[in-house]
Amino acid sequence: MSGLRPDSSASDEAGQAPASLSFSSVGFMSERSRLRICYVVSHFHPMASGAERQALAQGIELVRRGHDVHVVTRAYPDLPRDSVVDGVRVHRWVATSSRGPLFGLSFVLGVIRALLKLRPAFDLIHTHQALWESIATGLARPVLQGAPTLVQPASSGYFGEAEEMARTKGFPFLRRVAIRNTAFAAISEDIERQWLGLGVPARKMIRMASGVDAVQFQPGPSAVESSLPSRPRVVFTGRLHPQKNLDLLFDIWPEVTRRTGASLLLVGDGVERDRLKERSREAGVSDRVVFTGSVPSPAEYLRAADAFVLPSVAEGMSNSLLEAMATALPCLASAIGGNTDLLGPGDAGLLIPSQDRPAWTDAICRVVTDPDLSRRLGSAARRRIDEAYALPVVVDRYVALYRRLIAGEPASLLGS
Repeated sequence: MSGLRPDSSASDEAGQAPASLSFSSVGFMSERSRLRICYVVSHFHPMASGAERQALAQGIELVRRGHDVHVVTRAYPDLPRDSVVDGVRVHRWVATSSRGPLFGLSFVLGVIRALLKLRPAFDLIHTHQALWESIATGLARPVLQGAPTLVQPASSGYFGEAEEMARTKGFPFLRRVAIRNTAFAAISEDIERQWLGLGVPARKMIRMASGVDAVQFQPGPSAVESSLPSRPRVVFTGRLHPQKNLDLLFDIWPEVTRRTGASLLLVGDGVERDRLKERSREAGVSDRVVFTGSVPSPAEYLRAADAFVLPSVAEGMSNSLLEAMATALPCLASAIGGNTDLLGPGDAGLLIPSQDRPAWTDAICRVVTDPDLSRRLGSAARRRIDEAYALPVVVDRYVALYRRLIAGEPASLLGS
């Protein structure tokens, strides 16, 4: 994300209140109006999956406005226990077991201990994932001295927390504990439906959204243009993981290449990389596929592309899709989860069934060979970002929600 700097030393004493941020780029902020928020998330910066990136971006924006943000997350031997990332105070205090079922128990107990240690320094807890995070905050509520707990699931479908919880031993107990939390932020209609189905009362549910840095991600010339195959170029950004359904692209790419000459850029890394490289060779398209590996930011590759594809089988609200929309690319995504919230209804992109290979082939070929359609889709996508998903707009909504919850008001009345 833009503005990130390496962690700086911040070895605070446990429980010590953070230094006041009474002045910020947005002017004077009184102690009464300053929010003190504690994020709980399994992984955090420098890990860079969707939930972690979103938490970091929102946290930096809150700090920029003069609020205090702490993060409770897992400990790693090669990372400091306490550090600061652009003003966000990170506490890697949660030691976990790697022995199967003991992971959940160790994570929950570690989070509760960390929250009790930090308790004087925050007024609200916001989890940026919702399996063991929601169990920890649900169990901790009686001892948190009234601090409200906001649970934000990261995804839906088979890979989402609701279905994962339902597959976990002890599900009836885990479900009862999870719904004790004060409120739930659903970043997609599908997430909302699944968690209401688990028993979350409607009065505790609020529809929210993820945000994107619409300054860093915008159309323009690219610094990597000359290093890439000739256009047209279709780009995917994100983890190379089974959830992303990337085999579909290798199934159809021989036909896409035959009809359009398009190259495929896979920007990111993951457990599927070696296997997918072999797939590209088997399909006879290795000269038309570029694996970039991990990059600090996908912005330059998005600016160098002609279309964006996201064939996932499960998503919450995809950072990758938000970034492509902000870059004014024509976006093609599977008709699941948060993809449908971002691209439909309307003309902000094309939604395609996740397993319909002929439909994917035709849609990609159509977009990369029709400049008018491509411009129309890209312009509509960028307008939607500016209106509803630019980071300041999204953080405005979270600030209003935090204040309502701290005041003891129901989440569902936000905006009423």
